[in-house]
Amino acid sequence: MQIRYLSACLMLLLNAPLHANEVKEQTIKPQCEPSKDQHCNTDDIERITVKGQYIGIEVPEVIGRAYLDRNFIEATPKGNGDINELIGLLPGVLLSESHFSIDSLAEVSAPEISISGAKPWQTGFMIDGMNYNNRLDPASSSRISASENDVYGGVQSMNVNSQLVESITVYDHNIPADYGDFSGGVIDAETISPFSKDTKISLGVRTNQSDWGEYHIIRGEDNDNDNPLAEQEALEPPVFEKTDIDLMLQKRINDKHALLFNLSYLKSDISSISLQEMKTEHRENINGLLKYSYRDGWVDALDLTFLYAPYKSQSFLDDVLDSDYEIDGGNTGFIANLSEETSLGFWRSEFNASQSDNNRSAPAHFYQWLQAKGKEWGQYADQESSNENYTPILFSKIGGYGNLENTQTTFNWRNSLTLNRKNWGKTEHAIRIGAELNHQNVERNRAQNYYKYDSPVQYSSSQNSLNCSGYTIDCIEESFYVDLDTLAEQLGGSIDFNNPEHLLAYSNNVASTAQYFNSRFVTPSEQIDVSLNKAALYATDVITWKQFEFQLGLRYDYDDFFRNHNIAPRLSMGYDVFNDGNTLLTAGLNRYYDAGLLAYKIKEQQKFAYREYRPIQNGYLQAWLPSSYTGNFRYIFDDVKSPYDDEIALGLRHATENFGNLSLKYVKRFKRDQLARNEETNLHNDGYKYITMENTGTGESERYSLSWDAKFGDHSLWANISYSENSESNTDYTATPDNTPIESLVYYKDQIISLSELNTIKANFGRPVAANFGWNTFWTDNLSTGLTATYSGSYTTAVLGSGSEVIGVESECSGCESINTAIPIYKDYEYKARVMVSLNTSWEYQITQKQSLQLRVDISNLFNARTYSIIEGKSGVEPGRMFWLGVTYNYE
Repeated sequence: MQIRYLSACLMLLLNAPLHANEVKEQTIKPQCEPSKDQHCNTDDIERITVKGQYIGIEVPEVIGRAYLDRNFIEATPKGNGDINELIGLLPGVLLSESHFSIDSLAEVSAPEISISGAKPWQTGFMIDGMNYNNRLDPASSSRISASENDVYGGVQSMNVNSQLVESITVYDHNIPADYGDFSGGVIDAETISPFSKDTKISLGVRTNQSDWGEYHIIRGEDNDNDNPLAEQEALEPPVFEKTDIDLMLQKRINDKHALLFNLSYLKSDISSISLQEMKTEHRENINGLLKYSYRDGWVDALDLTFLYAPYKSQSFLDDVLDSDYEIDGGNTGFIANLSEETSLGFWRSEFNASQSDNNRSAPAHFYQWLQAKGKEWGQYADQESSNENYTPILFSKIGGYGNLENTQTTFNWRNSLTLNRKNWGKTEHAIRIGAELNHQNVERNRAQNYYKYDSPVQYSSSQNSLNCSGYTIDCIEESFYVDLDTLAEQLGGSIDFNNPEHLLAYSNNVASTAQYFNSRFVTPSEQIDVSLNKAALYATDVITWKQFEFQLGLRYDYDDFFRNHNIAPRLSMGYDVFNDGNTLLTAGLNRYYDAGLLAYKIKEQQKFAYREYRPIQNGYLQAWLPSSYTGNFRYIFDDVKSPYDDEIALGLRHATENFGNLSLKYVKRFKRDQLARNEETNLHNDGYKYITMENTGTGESERYSLSWDAKFGDHSLWANISYSENSESNTDYTATPDNTPIESLVYYKDQIISLSELNTIKANFGRPVAANFGWNTFWTDNLSTGLTATYSGSYTTAVLGSGSEVIGVESECSGCESINTAIPIYKDYEYKARVMVSLNTSWEYQITQKQSLQLRVDISNLFNARTYSIIEGKSGVEPGRMFWLGVTYNYE
């Protein structure tokens, strides 16, 4: 089968020009148009100037950035069309493992990425100068799709479709002082300019369906707990249908005014079985953009942009009755960018305001009943649990995680002035200065207490029957279809429990088995409203002297939470070895301060879950009582420093006449003053145990990257390979229910640790070796193809297992039975190496001189390889070859 597909692919590819991403000179953020403005000073425009014969995505310059233009975006194979798919092809960038799982096929949200070994939320995401990072505890997004205290939202407040953007610039080292609030990298996307076309109308539809794809059914040992009772469950691929609709309306009204409207709508419907019934989940993501541009009037350039990017998910908890929930998220933003050539130099002002939401509507509480008479629906579930002796424990689950609302509001204003170039002695100086003000506010609201009932007890007593004492939602009394006196008469006057026939008749007469919950988790209601104000000043002097270029930058940041004065030097240089523009040596020493301050501020006010217990006396259920584990924890961030990364970067870039360009770089990051908690908790007069955060965490990352790009006739090719090592640690401490909130505890390597400590151990983006290859061409004037291949090396990481560890809370309330609680178990597993190849083919038919029809096919996993998202010994389904089919009508 693979040989047949390979032969067809080669026949297609060998019949005739890769779409060359050829960049001779590319202007970033065009500041004026010389052809229309006689006073335009082009010397002051920041440019990516390519020396020699460069073709590719990495620009040979001192700044460590890669540039993806519209040609590259259109030529590269795509799935959902999110820009993160493209960014994942760059050296030093890794996609999350979840992107290669079966669940990703039906998902419409952006895959998470890591740059230079950093966590996903440590990357800065920008679009037209507006930051769209999610500061609502983005670390929780990688754990599970829903939980009591978190709403799945992702590290980005919106998912950006590549249909909206003209270019993507990715910074991974030697990052200018203009950018702050990151310790990984920076992604800066620019939307399409309304002036790029006189008139354009475009309407496209793409679709992807489950029955067009192929799948790998993996049947492993499934012996996570060496459980001899484990059985192979029925494994079936998901049933889904995805549709992507893109509409663009573009009009240059005259030389001064232009409008652009762009709408991308992506939806997915997924059918799956829950409790042996077919149910449907729905996801949708919208990117709406309205952009007005003004040129060469009262101001040189003005761009006003309105962004509307909501996300919605309607889903349910697997094998949980009445568990339907809805997540509403996304971002709405307004951007105003203004630029003017002044007598002092080029001035640019960027103002933006945005509001992002991340809300969940779900059943109020969660109940895990024992599977017994009156609560039998659990028999239709696919999974079962067992205790340490492998005695089956069968549950019937119902409910959800309750309502939770999160709103993030951001205002940002940045101004920069690029002074006219000056010659001092034998040096030339290009100085840029800037200032930035930022205000963020987060509101978090849980209107009522949330209860998770997870400790059912089946009541049995020869003396007293269970009396629920009026508790109707968390207790069920024994009941019968006919009363026992009537049953006794039917059996001859009395019930003999030693008689098998009598015992069977009695059992069949039970309508509901008596059971109740003896403890519950309480997540208290909360209304959090926190704000953060930040200010920054930055300056960069680009000095040219002989064969040297020095970029001397400095950034100062201050916020009203940590109240630290953070000074970050950004120093880099380049040396033109032969003074011919073909060989460039680069070096850099830089410091990057982390963001996430707002998440810390939320954590200070957040309330944690606690346990309640209720005793039973003579069959009568008593009132709920607080156990000694009250969950009264609070975090405190007093007198802590801002975490930061120090970077050393070395590079060599060489352009040849016939063999393209080579780029070799080495990037070393040292993580300093990382936040870690103290083992001790301090009990204050307000009754809370305060968890103190300290700057005792450390870490480092190291990366070697080699990139190559070339053009041979009509064929353009690019490739890169990276080797990286990442490590991170914080102060060891013994996590117990007495010093850590129970919902933050996990079991790993035969010990209890906190979830935050686990996150420093597990490496979702820890693959040491990664390689990418691309080949794009136009075979004829209307036929083009794009091919990408990626290799990801094997690695070992901690993965959530299928079982749980029961732990006890040391001391309970007076008169209470011992309270046990289950915490998740993580184990080390190896993800094997994988090779993925993707292909797209695009054919355009010219209807008239101004109208055309484009047909496009995108094939992911061309050779139907395993993704190895199912770890060894486990059972599951992996995605194989998948097809996207699309048609687009263009008028221009």
